[in-house]
Amino acid sequence: MSGLKGGQWKRVAFVRHRATDLPVIADLRVIIDRRELLADFAWRELRARYKGSALGFAWNFLNPLLQLGVFWLLFGVVLGTRPRTETGEQPFAIFLFVGLLPWTFFSNSLILGAASIVGNGAIVKKVRLPVQLLPTASVLSALVNFLLSLAVLFAVLVIFGPRHPEGLVYLPLLMFVELVLALGFAYLLAGLNVFYRDVEHILGILLLAWYFLTPILFPISLVANRPRELLGLSLNPMTGIVVGFQRALLDGLPPDWGLIAWSAAFALAVFVIGFTYFRRAKDDFESAL
Repeated sequence: MSGLKGGQWKRVAFVRHRATDLPVIADLRVIIDRRELLADFAWRELRARYKGSALGFAWNFLNPLLQLGVFWLLFGVVLGTRPRTETGEQPFAIFLFVGLLPWTFFSNSLILGAASIVGNGAIVKKVRLPVQLLPTASVLSALVNFLLSLAVLFAVLVIFGPRHPEGLVYLPLLMFVELVLALGFAYLLAGLNVFYRDVEHILGILLLAWYFLTPILFPISLVANRPRELLGLSLNPMTGIVVGFQRALLDGLPPDWGLIAWSAAFALAVFVIGFTYFRRAKDDFESAL
């Protein structure tokens, strides 16, 4: 680079300037540049969720504990179910809890993200603000709930086991892939919901079906000898993420790299499609609200 002449330096600077001026990149940079406003919206979403509740923010810890108690009573005591993972049989309540937490983060992100523009219609129409902050804020509020629930899960694993602290190193990768996937769907659904209000109603049904098609209630090893069913599960982008959490926390193993690579590729594609659609549709939001 030190050998570049004046004209060559100008061309390099021009290319860099044009790259940073691309509309998509500019819209993405707004999310970082306005991070304080983003945090305010996410915090506002969290407070609104527990407004009027006597226990308030404590429900972030009580909800996962109550879920765990119900699962233990129903599946551990009544049914005596013990799913098998790579390192052997696991208590069903803990197995289910490990898979349910990332799924709950994902489903909440989509539900909150889909309603993020319509639910803030008054703000969108009256105040000039970068609307791309709203779906991101919804996903971030769901992420905070997920992290708090994850703290409860860690405490349960320390007390009751299994204990595989070596698996924690894989969680940032799994969470990043899921975050990109959730953001992509949140942007896509937020934009669609402005023009087609049935999206929120259909979404609940689709998420219920998606839940049962993800290995949360059963280990993926259950279909290991059934190639057709295994292929169908593998095409589900949430399979690699949920199985990754199960392997990391219950077995101390890395994720299935083939599954998580597919989940990452799918997440990137959905993010590009969702964000592109959102930024093209956002100019018409005010007239449609």
